[in-house]
Amino acid sequence: MLYTVVPLERIYLDHRAKDQGKKEEAEPEYKEIQLKHGRVLARREGDNYIVHRITSTDMSDYLNGDYSPGKPVL
Repeated sequence: MLYTVVPLERIYLDHRAKDQGKKEEAEPEYKEIQLKHGRVLARREGDNYIVHRITSTDMSDYLNGDYSPGKPVL
């Protein structure tokens, strides 16, 4: 089991691909959405944005299912 704040994409990135001339994946596009007491960072996947991270001073925001990581942003 791996406990880290580093995104798994960076940990499991095949660094040899860069050396072999393979095309490297583009950096994901992020969008910040303001909440009343914080913000949600959403990652673009296709035409949609997916919740990546939430930062808030209101603890009820963390319990809100709409802001769970991996959920589409409404």
